[in-house]
Amino acid sequence: MSCEPGRSVRFEIPDLASAARLTRQLGGRWHVSLQEGLSVNVVAAVIQPNRKGDLAVLLRSVEAWVEKESLVAIRYALDGREYVLTAGEADWAALTAPFVAEPAAA
Repeated sequence: MSCEPGRSVRFEIPDLASAARLTRQLGGRWHVSLQEGLSVNVVAAVIQPNRKGDLAVLLRSVEAWVEKESLVAIRYALDGREYVLTAGEADWAALTAPFVAEPAAA
């Protein structure tokens, strides 16, 4: 997969806290921006044209992050096309079920 110099890879992250964590993780190596949205947040990372294999390193870094966050999969866009990056398994124990009150006895 090729990427033109100066192009960005846009990752769709479901919640703002996770998007902020990804932004911090990638910020040390890539120029990164975070765009908050109503239904999805977008973290964009700019590929460095003078770094050989920069795209591969970026995708592996995000893949490891997806696994660590137990997100299972996220969508990303590159060169006008959308892809899905998958890693790890869902951490069902981390999910909390909403409290539903029992109906009152008649």
